[in-house]
Amino acid sequence: MYTIYQVMPGDNLQVISDKFNTSIENLRKINSLPFNYDLTVGEQIIVPSISKEPFIYYTIQKGDNMYEIARKYNVDLNTLLRINGLNKDDYIYPGEELMIPQGNIQTYIVENGETLYDVSNKLNTNVDKIIEDNDSIYLLPGQLLIIKK
Repeated sequence: MYTIYQVMPGDNLQVISDKFNTSIENLRKINSLPFNYDLTVGEQIIVPSISKEPFIYYTIQKGDNMYEIARKYNVDLNTLLRINGLNKDDYIYPGEELMIPQGNIQTYIVENGETLYDVSNKLNTNVDKIIEDNDSIYLLPGQLLIIKK
């Protein structure tokens, strides 16, 4: 997903790549920009869209199955099952809604006895980042935590 961004005063490829969590190389590629290109204020460039929501919601349709939904949204099947409280043998029904993680987040489900330090080590991040990215943290087994990439 992409959107159009208008270059503002003080912007350069580094500032814009940081703002949209992408690389300078990616911006150059999608906009066909040469290596030493200087942006001008008011110029419009294509940038990746950033979703502020960690999940999209999908309403199950007749004939859907979890494997196909996971494949369609490029999500690991086990992750999709876990964040929706499902097992691989559970039936899904048309009209039910599933939470599907956006590509800009990592999900983690807390296990019994874990601390924030344990979780931060498993996710290769720091405790402050976990706290920043989650509204409430109880560290109870089964709690869903997110880490924004």
